[in-house]
Amino acid sequence: MSELQKDSVERTLCIPLWSRAIAVKKLPQIMPDHDAVRILQEMGEKKPPTVFYHMECAALAGAIRQYDFACEIRDYLSTHPEATVVELGAGLSCLRRQMKNDSNPWINIDFPDVIACREKYIPTGTREKNVTCDITDHRWFDEVPFEKEKGVIFLAAGVLHYLTQEAVKELISAMAERFPGGVFVFDFVSAKGAKSGNTQISMTQNETKITFAMEDAEKELPAWSDRIVSVVQKSYLEGYPVEGVRYNWITKLYIRSKRDQYFVVRTEFERSGGK
Repeated sequence: MSELQKDSVERTLCIPLWSRAIAVKKLPQIMPDHDAVRILQEMGEKKPPTVFYHMECAALAGAIRQYDFACEIRDYLSTHPEATVVELGAGLSCLRRQMKNDSNPWINIDFPDVIACREKYIPTGTREKNVTCDITDHRWFDEVPFEKEKGVIFLAAGVLHYLTQEAVKELISAMAERFPGGVFVFDFVSAKGAKSGNTQISMTQNETKITFAMEDAEKELPAWSDRIVSVVQKSYLEGYPVEGVRYNWITKLYIRSKRDQYFVVRTEFERSGGK
């Protein structure tokens, strides 16, 4: 049995690690996260929260998010090679290590107890910085090295789900004002996806609930701020094809069932103004 307490920060953070760890064997084509395997071993975790995590489709659900975000980072860095990368609600993301990126400034933002856990299991790399802050507290803006010509890309993986729509709106509007020319990439769910997600969360004996959902980001987000100049929405599971991967029939059914539920959106901010 695991040594972790049910309600501990580590236990909560290890849940997404299981998908990425199992994907190392089941779906090695999708950016295998060997750090996830190591961290779970160091935590003393020996089995995932439910049997669902052993399935290929569950491994896909966790691994593909890192892959989707890596695709967006590479695309942005192709035109902004010196940009800063910022992970909001970083948790135990090992994305920088998966991408083998040790050149760009990389900022990880999360609550103090989460950052403490992160520093316990993930070595801080060159030009990498951990910041303790609630992402809805905009004081973290001051911790981000930003030059408009160099650029900045923000990521929020599985984070905004748990905020209110008003909090998300205020956050994105403030970011668009403060970081002109920046890009924000995040995943979100539809109302149907939120209902399904909350059912799955309850199976892990976690009391967290998904509270933020959208149906069409390309229509909804531009109304939040006149500084949002581009919004591109893609399928979470199919929007970033992986070369050489072949899914089993259960996973194919899973993907089909989630087409109207899980999405990734890339939001670009107006370049005028700011530094």
